[in-house]
Amino acid sequence: MAVGGLNYTPSKTVREFMLSEAKIRAIMGPVGSGKTSGAIIELLRQSITMAPMEDGIRRSRQLVVRNTKQQLKDTTLASVVGLLPVEIFKWRESEMVMRFRFNDVESDWLFRSLDTPEDIQRVLSLEITNAWVEEAREIPVQMLSDIEGRTGRYPSQANNFRYRSGILYTTNPPELDSDHYKLLEGLPQEDDNDNSIIICDVFKQPSGLSPEAENLNNLRPGYYEELSKGKKQDFIDVYVHGRYAKSMSGKPVYELSFQYDRRVKKGLQIDPFLPIIVGMDSARQPAAVFMQLGRDGKLRKLREAVGFDMGAKTFIATKLRPIIRNNFTTNPLVFVIDPAAKRQNETDNNSWLKELKKQFVTDMPDAGNAVRSAPTNDPIARINALDEPFRNMWPDGEPGIEYDAECKMCVEGLRSKYRYTRQKTTDGKMKDSPDKNNWSHVVEADQYGTLFILSNHYNPSDYVRSAPELNFSTTPSHSPADAYTGY
Repeated sequence: MAVGGLNYTPSKTVREFMLSEAKIRAIMGPVGSGKTSGAIIELLRQSITMAPMEDGIRRSRQLVVRNTKQQLKDTTLASVVGLLPVEIFKWRESEMVMRFRFNDVESDWLFRSLDTPEDIQRVLSLEITNAWVEEAREIPVQMLSDIEGRTGRYPSQANNFRYRSGILYTTNPPELDSDHYKLLEGLPQEDDNDNSIIICDVFKQPSGLSPEAENLNNLRPGYYEELSKGKKQDFIDVYVHGRYAKSMSGKPVYELSFQYDRRVKKGLQIDPFLPIIVGMDSARQPAAVFMQLGRDGKLRKLREAVGFDMGAKTFIATKLRPIIRNNFTTNPLVFVIDPAAKRQNETDNNSWLKELKKQFVTDMPDAGNAVRSAPTNDPIARINALDEPFRNMWPDGEPGIEYDAECKMCVEGLRSKYRYTRQKTTDGKMKDSPDKNNWSHVVEADQYGTLFILSNHYNPSDYVRSAPELNFSTTPSHSPADAYTGY
């Protein structure tokens, strides 16, 4: 294809994708395999071969969709600008429109994201010729059907004016058993409902490491070999080999990192003076994990408290205080609670944060206690707070994090009950996230406390009881970072 000095020769699979006559045609393959370039050229080809109108002008309105505006600008738009000759289009930033005016072609490419419900509504009110959905696995399948309903609407096909329209679908491999997997495999979106099968012509590119690998002439030598180094097999399967991703649904979150036999012990020693960090998850299913960073640098999870359907005052009175009286009478207490605790409590009109501060700080001014909000509620950060230390043993092979056998619910959660489940997000997408169940709250309390201790903001010497007989003068001189190096 030669336009304005542009010369393009597609690979085998991309060529088949471009020549397909299907209403929806999809191409799936490894990263760097030329899917995006093929879609750009095909969209341009559709603009050039559009049926001419009565005045001889080939008019079209093409939609380019990406999940977020940042992705749209940083990747998709950048790829279009980098591939097409600048003399055949003009970019209008304020409108997010690329206007093509050359020969007998007048084509507007509308770049749109799906960040908000308002963005989605604007897309679904458009009248367009064709649509290209880039990295389609990030967009709900239902959106594809909705977008398809907007194609073939411009120009009007009244008075027997006809032209080709449809959707170009490009993606890296989605997860097994996802809605996109069902689409690409020709399976029903609803079980036992063949009418829910989305008709789609699918083209799958070969592995980047196979003899048939595509687009290698546009990649640096050894691209896929380098991409594979230091990566987990799941990453290599998806982004190098172009295979479907394995779903995490139903799997324990810490299945591969938590080692029960190495980490769970009876009667872990409690230093009577070093601070006790109390990681907490609030709301109506509150939980707490009492932990301590020892003078030897080990992080010990010592006790737990789990409540069901109770507010802040009840949980403190019936769960926290008995544990504190029996185990931590001389220790400064640092409560680290999830950021959502700032919200008003449903029963006593006090937030968890305020209630903890009143009972353990204001009413105990010399105890050295403190209440802190966890630095983040991001699920990935919380999961990694435990996963990464679990995977790193000390040089002598000993675990840097240990759990007292008294932490029964937390240990059971880490061992098997804290599991991924497939959930629908607020924007309609499906993703694997930890399930909310009887064990999730105590594990997340553990995550909040661990995040705090293994950060650069925790120093045990910041939390000291004012009563001289309870002060500890042998606080380790090393920095907090040194205390957990090697976890």
